[in-house]
Amino acid sequence: MEQALIARAFSPYTWRARIRPVLIAALPPTLPVVVLVPDWSAARRVWVLVMVCGLPLLLGQFSRSRGRRLEPALFERWGGKPSVQLLRWRGPTGTAHLAYLHARIEQIAGPPLRLPSAAEERSDPEGADAVYEVAGTVLRTRARALPGSELVAEENREYGFRRNALGLRPLALGAGAVGLLGAVLYAVVGWPPAGSARAVVSVPVVLADLALMLFWLRTVRPAWVEEAAWTYARRLIETAGLPDLESRTS
Repeated sequence: MEQALIARAFSPYTWRARIRPVLIAALPPTLPVVVLVPDWSAARRVWVLVMVCGLPLLLGQFSRSRGRRLEPALFERWGGKPSVQLLRWRGPTGTAHLAYLHARIEQIAGPPLRLPSAAEERSDPEGADAVYEVAGTVLRTRARALPGSELVAEENREYGFRRNALGLRPLALGAGAVGLLGAVLYAVVGWPPAGSARAVVSVPVVLADLALMLFWLRTVRPAWVEEAAWTYARRLIETAGLPDLESRTS
């Protein structure tokens, strides 16, 4: 029942990129509580109620806002949005390939969009970047209608997940510390079951919370987000080489 509610309420992007980071961040303090819940049927009813009330959607918006707040600083740190950098004459794309991409994007978008030449980019780099941003928007819009665009959507979801996770990192570390402390206290002076039985229950929780803390400390970093951003940008730019939907059906 819970899965049916999730499927109806949330798109794959919302669930993967916005809600999942919040759930992972909330897992460390939740685990010690869950092991103390004696009646799982009651817990399942609470879970369904939470889903119906739309709390994950609210948390997803919170996650998104935290992630988007980071983006300007991340793009500046990387030298610009990756999809824009891939269209620059001074960027990492080879000249011959770039000339093809520019011509193809102009063909896809049609007038009045015209991508700048190398000389025009040198004379006005900010203006050129603004045009490349428009070109990226054209490609994103077009990609949604292309057959086989799931790969682009998947990379977009992965980037969104990593970006939003980075935005939640300070809160996740705080929640992880609380959860780890709670798990340790439960193992040492917690409620029944007592003795060795309590240790059997609590040790896996402590280990799980430690693993989650390491994930937030060691993995969730700007470089981790940048890797996904470049992968998504490359997949997006690659769609410029795909034929239009009309030519596929003609």
